[in-house]
Amino acid sequence: MATTDKKWLSVKLTAERLGVSPSLVYQWCLEKRLAHLRLGKAGRRGKILIDEADVAAFITASRVEAGDHNPAPGLVYIKPR
Repeated sequence: MATTDKKWLSVKLTAERLGVSPSLVYQWCLEKRLAHLRLGKAGRRGKILIDEADVAAFITASRVEAGDHNPAPGLVYIKPR
């Protein structure tokens, strides 16, 4: 599929759609948790574009299903009094 067939979102618009701050979107891109396209030369300030389909995939991958409380291995759950 050609890149022109995709709907590209800015960091600001992505943040608005996800209900988070633009700085958190930048952090996710830096951590490579959110797929993105970075335009510009290495070491220079550029522009980040995020495919709308990648935002939907990120939401799906971030979903936590309801169910039994299973603490992470090595952690102990302490019931409140």
